[in-house]
Amino acid sequence: MRPAAQPGRVQELLLEVELHRGQMRRALREELRVAIQDGRLVAGTRLPASRRLAADIGVSRGVVTDAYEQLAAEGYLEVNARSAPIVAAVVAPAPARREPPPRTWRFDFDAVSPDASLFPRRAWVRAVERVLRAAPDGALDYADHRGRPELRAALSAYLARVRGVRIDAGRIVVTQGFTQALDLLCSVLLARGATAVAMETPSHAGLWKTVTRSGLELTGCPVDANGLRTDELADVHAAAIVVAPAHQFPTGAVLAPDRRAALLDWAAARGSLIIEDDYDAEFRYDRPAVGAVQGLAPRSVAHVGTASKTLVPAMRLGWISAPPDLVDELREQKSSADSGSPAVDQLAFADLLSSGEYERHIVRARRAYRRRRDMLVRALRWELPGLDVGGAAAGMQLLLRLPDQADDVGIAHAARARGIGVSALSPLHLVPRSQRGLLLGYGRLPEPSIVRAAAALSKVVLERMERR
Repeated sequence: MRPAAQPGRVQELLLEVELHRGQMRRALREELRVAIQDGRLVAGTRLPASRRLAADIGVSRGVVTDAYEQLAAEGYLEVNARSAPIVAAVVAPAPARREPPPRTWRFDFDAVSPDASLFPRRAWVRAVERVLRAAPDGALDYADHRGRPELRAALSAYLARVRGVRIDAGRIVVTQGFTQALDLLCSVLLARGATAVAMETPSHAGLWKTVTRSGLELTGCPVDANGLRTDELADVHAAAIVVAPAHQFPTGAVLAPDRRAALLDWAAARGSLIIEDDYDAEFRYDRPAVGAVQGLAPRSVAHVGTASKTLVPAMRLGWISAPPDLVDELREQKSSADSGSPAVDQLAFADLLSSGEYERHIVRARRAYRRRRDMLVRALRWELPGLDVGGAAAGMQLLLRLPDQADDVGIAHAARARGIGVSALSPLHLVPRSQRGLLLGYGRLPEPSIVRAAAALSKVVLERMERR
């Protein structure tokens, strides 16, 4: 066939179409569509009549006619009676954007990521197979946007036994992780006329955006070695406060008993909501985990948990144990957000909870993280004996505290330049503070590399501190 003609003239087509019985119409349609999309067939070009094209490529005229009619319906061709089709104007696509590969590190101290290799893949596959065999068709249909009743019932029993949460299944709302849970709660508060939410400082900077994007103002309340500074709550005027009593991020502090009581008194006196972030409470290594604050005041606390740290972030499963007066509004917000979380994942997670496999996985993961933490603490104390390694023996990160004059941001940049992924503490403060430090996660540090990782990081820290 001859090359492409000018727009408006009959086009001699060079088509590379694999024609198989039963697939002729689809193959021809797709080849023509792609030729138009990528510009080989320009706007205004007149295509061969259906009879002629059919003869050229050896198919029935009906195959070509059907392809033309479908492309005309999609807007790719203009077809007039007793006239060959003309290629319609199609907006050229934007140039393909080449995505950079994800950054890899020689040593990865990411402070918020678990070890994905610990995910119990076989147990999960078995759970999915069981629930798909047993689930009625209705379980896979649109349903209550609070979440599958099987998961809410399993969570209610698990949270009561493990975290001391007092909740019935009807007051649990399943979410896609903590971020969505916080977003739903902020939306409800905003609709009720709230103007501000308080959060611990330092805290996870990504959650600040969740609050501010909802339309609420964000204010900070400082944290020290005993958790939230409740003595400063008198100056906090907010409809809710986000706290992590069991294991604060990033300091690793555990909220002291007297401060728990003071926090509840503040919430009761002001009618404010406590949003309890219980994201990794199952991972306590030196003693049993401290129970959830929600168990002390179920009407004042929205307890939020997730499987992002205990399983993997890709699960996107979280939950809100909500006060009674928030449930209906949260369900409406969840319905507007995404019409409910994936049902099959919920059913499989409920199966893991009910069978005990989830808790057995927690025990295995806890042992692995405890070994890593102990190794990292020993290595840092050997390499940097003059610096404090802070935070409770819990979770999957610790805090290397630096002198107030240290440039923790500069140290983090220098470490990254040497292939060491680490984050600084100072940018995580909502209010100006002199605290400096490095967040050191061990979720992505295999045991054999921990000593070498600590030595490499320590070298950077010492070099940068000597310059000041």
